[in-house]
Amino acid sequence: MVVTLAKKYSALLSWRPNLIGQFLFSTLLSLLPLSLVVIVFLNALNKQLAVTRQIVSENYQITKSFNNLKQDLNSLERATRQNWVLKSESLDELIVDKWQSSLQSIDELTFISLTGEYIKQWQQLAQVLQLAHTQLVIEGQQDAQLFIPVSELIARQTVWLRDQNELQITKNQQQLRALQSSFINWLIALIPLTLLVGGGFLWRISGRLKGLTSVIDKLGQGHWQQKISVQGSAELVELGNKLQWVQEQLHQLEQQKDTFLRHVTHELKTPLASMVEGTDLLADEIVGPINKEQQAVLALITQSMVRLRAMIDSLLSYNAIRSSKKDLSELEFSQLITKINSHFEHRLVARKQSLCWHCELPEQPLEIAAELVEMILIQLISNGLKFSPAGQAVNIALSLAGRSLTMSVSDQGTGIKEQEKSHIFSAFYQGKNAKDITDQGSGLGLTIVKESVEQLMGTLHVEHNEPQGCRFIIQIPIIPPTNKNQGVN
Repeated sequence: MVVTLAKKYSALLSWRPNLIGQFLFSTLLSLLPLSLVVIVFLNALNKQLAVTRQIVSENYQITKSFNNLKQDLNSLERATRQNWVLKSESLDELIVDKWQSSLQSIDELTFISLTGEYIKQWQQLAQVLQLAHTQLVIEGQQDAQLFIPVSELIARQTVWLRDQNELQITKNQQQLRALQSSFINWLIALIPLTLLVGGGFLWRISGRLKGLTSVIDKLGQGHWQQKISVQGSAELVELGNKLQWVQEQLHQLEQQKDTFLRHVTHELKTPLASMVEGTDLLADEIVGPINKEQQAVLALITQSMVRLRAMIDSLLSYNAIRSSKKDLSELEFSQLITKINSHFEHRLVARKQSLCWHCELPEQPLEIAAELVEMILIQLISNGLKFSPAGQAVNIALSLAGRSLTMSVSDQGTGIKEQEKSHIFSAFYQGKNAKDITDQGSGLGLTIVKESVEQLMGTLHVEHNEPQGCRFIIQIPIIPPTNKNQGVN
């Protein structure tokens, strides 16, 4: 039982909604404040409308009763004046009824109006009528002037009642306008909140996608050992799992390719060494003299073996650069320049070419991956010498700006066409100009340069060289001495 509950709890914690679910959730979350404001506004509006109906109903009843009272008083005054002349019993009964009706109307007004100001007005009116009733009916006075206080009070109360009605209607309208303004202000205030919630959803999705982009970039750079962990919606988690599977497959294929290259190149070197040794014996005529035609064929074989050896060395370098580690060491560029000059000595003499160094580096050594830097320069210089005509020079410039090492290699060759610049760093690619060169390479030189620069976290681009040829420019960050143990980032 406990295990089952633990599994259900773990499944609940690991549950991730899909993108549609997240979108609906964010939409509901953004609409929730708006819905609450609308509900509160409708409730307040309903209450205000109830108050409005009550005001209209009370004003209607008060106005109706007050108008009836005025009519009764007018009829009472006419009947009283006529009775003074006619002395009719029927008029006496009518007058008594009118007095009772008038007093009842005042009682109705008092019952309808429960506020103090209204009750005060009706009590005042009741006192005036009661006084007039006493004088005219009980005491039997026949004086028309006794109706004047009643008429004047009725006129004043008519104006007062009209003003009260207008005041109540005005206050009610102001309350409605205030409620409307408050609702609009709340809506305006909720717009940033809605945008914030929607923007938060988009930012969350964008962040997850950026994480996937970073993972894919690292896969492209060959970081096979990094564990891929993608969080977020169910689709993103599933995509992360697929990327993890792709990473494992790519890592396995990369290992198989490296193993294949390593075995093939080493297996090729063994028979190649025997072929070189055999051609040397034939060239030295140890096994017997050879004629000129045989010497020409032997020279062709020797030339092909030299090219084959260069291709095998390039394959070994390519395989080594992919598995090499970026260990820092103190590199003295003066010694590196001497070493590279010695490396190309025979080639420079054979084609009457030269290397022109422009070194603006400080005398103290730099902390950098020396093997990678050496391989970069050797491959670029070799490429420049191959495409430069006989008797020309390849220029190499070295400089240090802040914590960035800049290296440029310029040649006087045929240059690189714009449509080929995006392909020259691909493995085994040879441009159109390379096919016209007698001593063709393996197509791995610039690939080795590109991957070496990437391991050093540097940048590489190629541009046109004046008056002809091309220039490769490389910038490599130099780690400060305090970060010596961290390697090149």
